[in-house]
Amino acid sequence: MKNLKIKNIKSHQSLSLAKANASRDIQINKKAEDALTITTESRHDHKCGSTTQSGRSMIEMLGVLAIIGVLSVGGIAGYSKAMQKYRINKTIEQITLIAGNVRAFFAPQRNYDGLDSFTADGRKIIQKAKLVPDEMWNEDKTALVNAFGNSFYIGMTSGGEKGFYIWNIIDSIECIELASFDWQNANAAAIQISYGIAYIKGFPLPTQMTDIVNACSDAYGYGKIDFIAYFDIDSPNAYTSENLPAFAVY
Repeated sequence: MKNLKIKNIKSHQSLSLAKANASRDIQINKKAEDALTITTESRHDHKCGSTTQSGRSMIEMLGVLAIIGVLSVGGIAGYSKAMQKYRINKTIEQITLIAGNVRAFFAPQRNYDGLDSFTADGRKIIQKAKLVPDEMWNEDKTALVNAFGNSFYIGMTSGGEKGFYIWNIIDSIECIELASFDWQNANAAAIQISYGIAYIKGFPLPTQMTDIVNACSDAYGYGKIDFIAYFDIDSPNAYTSENLPAFAVY
């Protein structure tokens, strides 16, 4: 009888342990199923969310690109305007500086004989006397370049050596702003606007702003044009648009 009780107790313990293990397995399986369900739902939610987010990102990207486009156009326009202003101011500064240097150097001989950037001898004189800034010479010192990156010349007027010119090739779009500067106050006697020999307009100083605007408007669209300032010529008021002190090129 005692042995039977021990067996029953052992059987009861085994049954209890089996039930406990079964219950634990059920709980583990339950947790595994819950975890799988959560993972699946999370992936589904993430996928749906990703799709929705992708749609919003495209709209936002288009908006950002539009803003960048507007800012880029504005930045380019602002940069172009700033560069235009810089080139004009730089050109005015160069002309006034060079005119002063030329006057000072040639004052003892009372004429401008030998001033000619078109010839090798003339360039030697200009270089030796440092009449123009070093930055305006090209690498081999055979040509001058202005703030516009275009050709630049200086020389004495023909028909007499009492005057000299400073000749800049500029962009026609900048003609009005450059030509309307108070050149008389910079001691210039006359200015000229031209493109080739087909169009030449000269203005003894002082001149009317409307004349400057009209001349630049006629030259607009021709790309590069000539802007020439004359200094120390005799009786500048005696000259007209068709009768300016000529120089060798024309």
